[in-house]
Amino acid sequence: MLDPDGTTARGLECKARAVRGPDEIVDMPELLVHHHPNAAPVRVHDPESVVHIPPTVEVLGAFLLATGSSVRGIQHSVKVAMLGVLNPGIAYALGLIGLAQINASLSVIIWATEPVLIVFMAFVFLHERLPLSNLFCLAAAMAGLVLVIGTPSQGDSLPGVVLTFSAVLACALYSILLRRMNLTDGTLPIVFLQQTSALVFAVVVLFVAPGRSFGSINATQSQVASAIVAGALYYGVAFLLYVAGLRRTSAARAGMFLTLIPVFGLLFSALVLGEALDTGQFLGSMVVIGSMTMLARRSVGQSPRRIEPQPER
Repeated sequence: MLDPDGTTARGLECKARAVRGPDEIVDMPELLVHHHPNAAPVRVHDPESVVHIPPTVEVLGAFLLATGSSVRGIQHSVKVAMLGVLNPGIAYALGLIGLAQINASLSVIIWATEPVLIVFMAFVFLHERLPLSNLFCLAAAMAGLVLVIGTPSQGDSLPGVVLTFSAVLACALYSILLRRMNLTDGTLPIVFLQQTSALVFAVVVLFVAPGRSFGSINATQSQVASAIVAGALYYGVAFLLYVAGLRRTSAARAGMFLTLIPVFGLLFSALVLGEALDTGQFLGSMVVIGSMTMLARRSVGQSPRRIEPQPER
């Protein structure tokens, strides 16, 4: 299941899961661009921070017209729009600011806590209870992530950590709120409305943020093209798949599959960029993939289990 949660350098992915190499690649689809260590970081008030969103909305709108779908009559349309402001809107902004203050390796570790947060919040707010075997799969996957991620770098700031964790929390909350709404409308109109709301939020931030700049985009044409394509894949395709999947299973199970994101980042860095995986990363990836395969097989035909409130005596 693809992850919709986002921040910059997040490779889906509402995420700073960086692929390390000579030219550091921030593998968050929100800004999938080559970022040299000495280059100035992208900020929320820079034009390039939102270059990927308008084309995504246009693509979703085109599909909306082609399929004859409409956003009119969507249940709880205001709430659905506000979810788009939450994620990718607020989550992306917080993650982008946080990433500028901490190292990518620490950001990866913070984002890796999202599946656990979703499982915990689903238990508290949705009364979803996972079988013991599923919890074992989650524990094994998190252990695999430890091998994949490695040791974080030093010199990170506390505000950056807090902001990044806030972005993770916003993404986890998005999954819980969307699952709780039990929407019956089509997935495409829902995602289109959310991404349009996120675009409006991003434009407002671009105009009101201090130090804003409306000059030329500080990136090459290939970097801009990469950002546009990656944004369409993430905000368009990935959000569609994630929302569609989330509506068909429990939030806890959906969240557990997000442990695959760093694994996919490593695999694509090896296939596309030719980067080598060390032994720990390879073993960790196999553990995560094996755990999620076992979870998928055990989840077939299972319905979410809820803790029923006890009757008053």
